[in-house]
Amino acid sequence: MAEALTGREFSRVFVPTYNAIIGFFFLVATASYFYKLHFIMKPKAGEKRPLLGGEAIAPATGATRIYRQIRSTLLYQPPGRYLEANGTMFVVLSYLGLNAFYCFYGDATQDVSYMGNRFGLVCVVNLPIMFLLGSKTGLLVQWTGWSHEGYNILHRHAGRVVCLTALGHIIAYSYNGRTLQEQLMRSAQIGVGGGLTGLAFTIILVTSFAPARNRMYEIFLYAHVWFLVAGIVLLFFHYPRCRPYCAAASAIWLWDRINRFKNAHHVLATTTVLSGNTVKLSMNVKSTFREIHWQTGQYVYVTINKLAPLQAHPFTIASPPNPNTLELIIRARSGFSKSLFLADEQEHRVTFHGPYGSPPKFDGFSKVILLAGGAGVAYSYPEAVELTRQFPGMEVDFFWVVPQRDFISWVDMDPKHNVDFKVWVTAEQGRPNIEQYVKDSVAAAQGQKCAVAVCGPAPLVRNSRNACASLLWQGVDVEFFSENFGW
Repeated sequence: MAEALTGREFSRVFVPTYNAIIGFFFLVATASYFYKLHFIMKPKAGEKRPLLGGEAIAPATGATRIYRQIRSTLLYQPPGRYLEANGTMFVVLSYLGLNAFYCFYGDATQDVSYMGNRFGLVCVVNLPIMFLLGSKTGLLVQWTGWSHEGYNILHRHAGRVVCLTALGHIIAYSYNGRTLQEQLMRSAQIGVGGGLTGLAFTIILVTSFAPARNRMYEIFLYAHVWFLVAGIVLLFFHYPRCRPYCAAASAIWLWDRINRFKNAHHVLATTTVLSGNTVKLSMNVKSTFREIHWQTGQYVYVTINKLAPLQAHPFTIASPPNPNTLELIIRARSGFSKSLFLADEQEHRVTFHGPYGSPPKFDGFSKVILLAGGAGVAYSYPEAVELTRQFPGMEVDFFWVVPQRDFISWVDMDPKHNVDFKVWVTAEQGRPNIEQYVKDSVAAAQGQKCAVAVCGPAPLVRNSRNACASLLWQGVDVEFFSENFGW
């Protein structure tokens, strides 16, 4: 009885304090984004955009320089395929450390059953957080300003905490002095339900690791959705104390699905095959009953049931806002994108929902440097065109890295757009020195406020990020934004 009482006491302390810490983190993120959006990036009342070519502004000193060096340290991304920026890794490690602390602190390891209870409680408390971060409609996007990839990184780690603690719960109860058969027979509802939930979470965990995810995305997607739904249902009946968390996770999931239904558009679309195993999907937004408005940098989820039933794939909108056509540039890799590229038909009935995302605002900058790699031009190109239309005095530096010269046909780079288009062809010129290019382009602004926005392969994002980190360390004021979709 004392052990059960200890478990209840732990629950009373754990649940409110854990939720308070997580809630405080999101509150700080929201406040930081609000301050950045309304006080740093937005020009002050009566302030005129400085003209380029003026007197250079000296790098910051004192407290401002220290602040920028802190930003530099958090922005820097170490080399390594699975490493993120220092700031992102700090958040992830803090989250993992917090959960490890609650799992093991005190005398939790003195009793296997008690430790199993802790694993189970940590698992279910993180379920709503995992669903919140995995919401396709981005419940917190407007508040925090995080990108799709930022949410995805946190969602993946929350999912791993849920799956690993669920497995820890099962393993602990398998070694509590009873055989597995005795444990299952002790309570069919608890034992079998918990075992099947553990099996569902194990399948999700195994298929979610990057090598498996990249090679068989469709299998991962179906397993991710259906085994998660099955796991939540089984967990609801597994133990009464799980039910509030399962209900909260289910409410978030239903909210997401309802919003997807409300934001769904059914349109006619045509495909145009481009060079580099790429296809342009042009959706006739006039063929829907509702007007569709979007901002550059937003994304949509696309479903073509004839090619990939019940699958929704995210793509950045590749065309500036207009009342007629919404375009996507899609590289053929495997699964849905390859089926679309190889399809004999050029006309498709498409369902898409969105647009989503909280794209960065550039109205407080004198110069914006847009970097793209391959299909990353889907983000950079419409942004460049729209910025020159909205801010005629802004200098827009557009740099696009492509493997072959015929990729240029993907977009219209006519001089009428007033964009400084630059294209680097790796087959002819080798790989560019992105870090040096960013530093030179910022230096050419002669101390005026600059922003760097990048979309493309991981090396391009990392090199441009680290160039901005280096500039910040030197005291130069520069903002960095990245947009990429990881699975």
